[in-house]
Amino acid sequence: MKKPVTKKLTNEQKGKITFCIFFISLTLTQLVMYISAIASRGFSMHSLVYYYYNDSYMDFFNPLKISMLNKPYSSSNIGEYSFYSPLYILLFRFISYFAKSDIYEYDKSYLTHYSETTLLYVFFAAITTAALSIVIYNTKKGNAVTKVWFLFLCLFSAPMIYNYERGNIIIMALFFLFLFILNYDSEKAYVRQLSLVSLALAVAIKPYTIVFIVLLLREKRFKDTLLELLYSALLYIIPSFFVGGLSVIGKMISKIPEVINQIQANGAAYRTDIFASLDILSMSLGYNVLSNDSILKYIIWAILVIGLIVCGFISKSKWKRVLALTLVVVAGPFAELETSLILLFIPLILCLDSDEERKAMDMVHIFLFVLVMAPLAIMDCIINFDQNTGYEIYLHSYLVSVAIILFIFMLLIETVTMPLAGIELNDPKPDKSKKARG
Repeated sequence: MKKPVTKKLTNEQKGKITFCIFFISLTLTQLVMYISAIASRGFSMHSLVYYYYNDSYMDFFNPLKISMLNKPYSSSNIGEYSFYSPLYILLFRFISYFAKSDIYEYDKSYLTHYSETTLLYVFFAAITTAALSIVIYNTKKGNAVTKVWFLFLCLFSAPMIYNYERGNIIIMALFFLFLFILNYDSEKAYVRQLSLVSLALAVAIKPYTIVFIVLLLREKRFKDTLLELLYSALLYIIPSFFVGGLSVIGKMISKIPEVINQIQANGAAYRTDIFASLDILSMSLGYNVLSNDSILKYIIWAILVIGLIVCGFISKSKWKRVLALTLVVVAGPFAELETSLILLFIPLILCLDSDEERKAMDMVHIFLFVLVMAPLAIMDCIINFDQNTGYEIYLHSYLVSVAIILFIFMLLIETVTMPLAGIELNDPKPDKSKKARG
């Protein structure tokens, strides 16, 4: 009797299954969020936002206040926040023209209740979110229903909810990063140049994004690499003359350690950096080996960050290259908050839309993307004040830390460790939509 022939799934079918698993999983978690929010009258949402004291929207109001000072980098009362780039300050100085000139003297709690400044934030959030929505909608492949559904899931994901509450400008950095990733390998020379400017604008907002220059070095585009460095430098140098001169760049850099210490004082909660992930995993196991300022953490940090940069350079998969470099921005800094998680939208879209050969491990990546984006609004702390030096750690923060570490180790295993061990990885299916540039 002949055995029935088992028909293997095509790569296209595997892609559709991956797509469905992600969409259904994230949709269900968002339904859980709405149900829990209704059942708790909104109380469960506190586990998704940085809601302590009167600090809401302060990633918007702090730079707004500072931008209105004559010397924004030498303020004694709010000087600890003066680490924003000169272009950042100039942008908020323009926004401040719509507010009272003495608003920098107001208390934080007053700013969040004052209708004029509250409307400023609403306009700012609406414009930046609209711009991001347009680029996400036009980037995601599929029909209109698929695009709208994906956009909805992104806009109401946990990282975006956190950003709405903080009022962070990183949404603009994500917008410019999208433009760079989509166009840096364009066939048109002027489009490639505009993509370099886009990355420079992202760097002016989020300096760590300069790591994406690795994508240019990988293609041996050394001229474009130098141009990118020049554009980025100009977007720091030129605006500095409008806010105090070149010396402000040094003052801005000198404020970074203060900000790092301030964030670290809150413990591992709401953070995505490697140190926080190691601390959370250590605390969850009942040990404090890594929670102290030990040399071991710095060694692990250096190995993982260098490994991610190597992955971004040698990986045969485009979406994994972008994911590796994005994780450098999200987890590489010594004290990075959950605002940066929205940068993972780019490798997520590339992963879902990829025509590369689907592998079993790719499904694990999809599962991790769901963990990061899932708005699990459950008001039960996983790690409390006794273990964490600052705030309680809730379910979403805990899952993000686990996901970040697993993302990093999976990329290192797939891209570096397995090839070094002689295990051959399948080449991704070539993209036939573009002709090689001459």
